Amino acid sequence: MRRKMLAFCLLPLLFFVSACEEEAKEPTDGNPTISILTPTGNELTGVVTIEVFGHDADGGGLDRIVFFVDDVAQYTDPDPGAGSPSSVWQWNSSLVNDGDYDLKVVGYDNVGRSGETERRYDVRNADEAMGVVRSNESGTISTRLGAGIRIPLGAVPLGEEGENATMVFSVGRDTSATAQPPAGETRVSNYYRFTPGGFVFRYPVEVMIPLLDGVDAAGREVTLYRINPTSGQLENFAGAYDEAFGTIAAQTYELSTWFAAMAGDEGIDAAGWGCVQVNANGGGWMSLCVESYLLANPAHDQLFMPQHGLNVVYGNDEFGWDESGRWFLPQGSYTICMQRQNEQGEWLRQSRSLVISQPAGHLWDGGTSCAAVIDGFVTNGSLPQPEIGACPCVPEASVPVGTGDIQVTLQWFNDRPIDLDLWVYEPSGERCYFGHSLTATGGTLDRDNLCGNYQNGTPENIFWQTAPIGEYSIWVDWWSDCGNGIPNQPFNVRLVNLINVETFESVLGREQSVEVAQFQVTSSGLRIAPPGALFHAAPPPRVSKADHEAIR
Repeated sequence: MRRKMLAFCLLPLLFFVSACEEEAKEPTDGNPTISILTPTGNELTGVVTIEVFGHDADGGGLDRIVFFVDDVAQYTDPDPGAGSPSSVWQWNSSLVNDGDYDLKVVGYDNVGRSGETERRYDVRNADEAMGVVRSNESGTISTRLGAGIRIPLGAVPLGEEGENATMVFSVGRDTSATAQPPAGETRVSNYYRFTPGGFVFRYPVEVMIPLLDGVDAAGREVTLYRINPTSGQLENFAGAYDEAFGTIAAQTYELSTWFAAMAGDEGIDAAGWGCVQVNANGGGWMSLCVESYLLANPAHDQLFMPQHGLNVVYGNDEFGWDESGRWFLPQGSYTICMQRQNEQGEWLRQSRSLVISQPAGHLWDGGTSCAAVIDGFVTNGSLPQPEIGACPCVPEASVPVGTGDIQVTLQWFNDRPIDLDLWVYEPSGERCYFGHSLTATGGTLDRDNLCGNYQNGTPENIFWQTAPIGEYSIWVDWWSDCGNGIPNQPFNVRLVNLINVETFESVLGREQSVEVAQFQVTSSGLRIAPPGALFHAAPPPRVSKADHEAIR
């Protein structure tokens, strides 16, 4: 009886083992098959969803799937599905440099046989562009995704001797920015840094930012924000949204980092910004700025900062600008100053009052008329006649710094004066800095920001019109905190060679000198290297303050 019971109890176990053996049986001879379903194009940006489908020789599911980038395993899916897609992996391509990458996917069956597929992708996250514009030129610099700068004729200020000056402009994503839009709004663009910073242009330039893919802004307010580099605070520029191209643009006298945000609620905000229709009417061009104002909704519009350059210019084709457009301002009462040049080259100005009492309509929804219209200067006697002189609300243009084959610019921001110094070693070992501002090869320090003449954000600049071939080293030195007890200071260095613009960011400790980067000028271009890679690996001797105090 006991033996019969034992045999009966063993029957379920035998059935279980048999079933397991049936389930784990070896598939038909042959390797697994696997394919990449998405992405289908060869250009990648940001976070990419990679979908694959694979099966064993019998059409069954795989045991595991491994994703490789340039032969380095990135992710293993231990339990792929039997359907399509069999596995999904999200790859953050923004964590790698731009360039070509080989994506390989390997699928394994339950006995270890494998099949693989491989595809090459072009990672392009930088979305950057640069260009050179002179005082007697207009120009447009645009990235492949639609970020850009439009520079009107004459926006680049003249040089110290009244000569046409040259500026190198650039736009690219700012991966260090963290500012967030006000409550109730969502950031709908990348952060874009526009350079050169620390300069006031003679006329406003236009910045343009594309919205992120997939953002549907129809029926919602879209706003352009500038991050003030000296304070870190947001400034609301409203801006004109172009639904067809998915971009938003505004004019500014100063460049920094910008981004776009979208309201969470649909419809027009009753307290939203209104607009002024400005028409130059073929009369050359004119500049407008806010002379004084009283906001209707001060709590709503606390980020309105006209003193930081919320001005506009409209002109004609010769000027390289739009003849008319919508100028966005918060609701309220304003005194607007307009200026233009007469035939003798003198500034003429005229002020007028206007009231904005309604929000601007969405152009893509049919829009509404602007609350006010400005059609050039008024000479019919209803307003005082234009008088000679510039508008007091138009900022004074900066004098451009020098540029050439190589330009190195140091910039830092602090409300309290602090004196940092820029050093550049050239191939001969000669150092260009405040104590030796002109080297034998033409290296020139033409801008020095000191305790005695400190201006927040004003850059220091060293350049070579014709740079000798060889290796260079860039250093930043802590000279003085100007008696303010500052323990450290963030800074950025911009390296320009008329083809590329590289920006380096770091923090300098008190009484320290730090090497920022090295670069090599060759007959075919510029090679950038990390500190210590080429020459001057050891810190140079510190400059004696006693020897150079008279210079400062």
